Amino acid sequence: MNENQSIINAIHLLSQLNDPQLSLAQFEARFIQGLQTVFDNEFALMVLVGENPELLSIRKSVRWGEQEIIEDNINFTEGLLFTAYEQLKLLQFSPGKIFSPSLAIDAPVGIHVHSFIAMPLVYQTQLFGVLGMGNSPKIPLNDVEMDVFSHLGNELAHHIHSVKMVLDLEESNNYLQVSQQQLLNSRNTLRTLFDNIPESFYVVDENYTLIAVNLSRADRAGTTPRNLVSKKCYDGLYHLNSPCTGCLVGKTLQTKTSEVRRVHYLQKDQTNLEWEIHTYLVPEIAGKPGQVILLEQNITEKRKLEAELIQSEKLAAVGQLTAGIAHDINNPLTSIIANAQILLEDIPEEQTDLIQCARLIELAGTKATQVVRNLLTSARKEEFEFLPIDINESIQNALILLSHEFISRDIKIIFDRGNEMPKISASENHLQSVWTNLIMNAIEAIGSAEGKIDIRSHFDGDNFIVTVQDNGKGIPNEYIGEIFEPFFTTKHSDEGTGLGLTSVRRIVQAHNGRIMVESAEGEGCTFTVVLPKEQVNSVAN
Repeated sequence: MNENQSIINAIHLLSQLNDPQLSLAQFEARFIQGLQTVFDNEFALMVLVGENPELLSIRKSVRWGEQEIIEDNINFTEGLLFTAYEQLKLLQFSPGKIFSPSLAIDAPVGIHVHSFIAMPLVYQTQLFGVLGMGNSPKIPLNDVEMDVFSHLGNELAHHIHSVKMVLDLEESNNYLQVSQQQLLNSRNTLRTLFDNIPESFYVVDENYTLIAVNLSRADRAGTTPRNLVSKKCYDGLYHLNSPCTGCLVGKTLQTKTSEVRRVHYLQKDQTNLEWEIHTYLVPEIAGKPGQVILLEQNITEKRKLEAELIQSEKLAAVGQLTAGIAHDINNPLTSIIANAQILLEDIPEEQTDLIQCARLIELAGTKATQVVRNLLTSARKEEFEFLPIDINESIQNALILLSHEFISRDIKIIFDRGNEMPKISASENHLQSVWTNLIMNAIEAIGSAEGKIDIRSHFDGDNFIVTVQDNGKGIPNEYIGEIFEPFFTTKHSDEGTGLGLTSVRRIVQAHNGRIMVESAEGEGCTFTVVLPKEQVNSVAN
């Protein structure tokens, strides 16, 4: 009957513990308190041993008639509980046996132990601690009671295992969630960086299949990254049937080193773009084919800047050269101009032909002096003296200076002068140099053929507009954007320096104006100079 009652009480205890709302601490407290209803023991306790043996173990104990669980930390190294834990055996101490002083270590303070039982808490080879109770009239337990005690101990071990599994699972889940969020943040950051870098990026595998493409490269292809992924790079990006000529993807995979090459692309507007393509090997992952990152950079502007730097260095060299020889050139020019002026004073007024020749010598000497000065100012700052001048008179003087060029040529000159034009604030010598260069270029464009040069001037209320139009051979389209660059010329090396139009643009810009060109190859060319009436600057670079 007592045995059956123990079973009934054990079942009742387990039913009370079958509450999912109980925490592990609450479950353990109710369990060791409930043992008293099953075995009528005076005290019960359990020791939970941590994974680190160097740390103190947790002991929980309760006395008969007390509801409070006493919890403390102990150095778990001796006693019957420790022996049961260490030997993984169920041990009993009952009346009639020799009392072991070590039992006093296991019992709560003030209790004389006359009977005791301890069993290790083991579940699926995991050892969590040990369970014990003492001073029960049922000790030593019979077989049925022993099964009940063992079953209860196993249930406690199972519950501890389950709770720890849940806690470990929650911890792992929290870690995975944090890791997943970190991965998402990293992916979003990398994707944003990948898509917003102005350079073109894409990733291909060893079969030239596109793995990823950024927005910049997709925009160049006229589509979206999604439409390009999984296509062959040479098909999706370049509309080719095979890998591009000179492609370095295969070499990068073979040598496992970064490579670089440069290519030129002709655009629909006939402009030429230069690209630099870098290839970088992606570290291999087991089971996945090799991949290569390709970075495409438009270096057209870089090359242009490098060319401009070279031209600047050339200009610096010209400046140093001309500074050294300007004195030697200007001295004889000064003599020529002075002698021409003396001749003008001595020649009788009726000898108009000789007077005209002397004036042409003076104008030519003045022009040569201005050419030397322009060459110097190509590489340094120059002071511009702005005074009110007649722009039509300035153009007329340029025509007189070049009149000898028309004598042996079949070229018709038309000068349509604007009427009632106010004076312009300008540097007279510099502005005359502009017209001289433009007219001389027109003469040379016509060459020995029959031709016409049409010069027109007018004032629109705010700006002076001068056009110089010829019916010569014109300028090829590919050179239009380069004609104002220093040392650029379409003439033979012994016919031009490439500084004429550079000087023209510099002078026009010094007058806060602008110069434009229109040309059709084989039909002629028109230069248009627009100059504001008033100037605010007097210095040109």
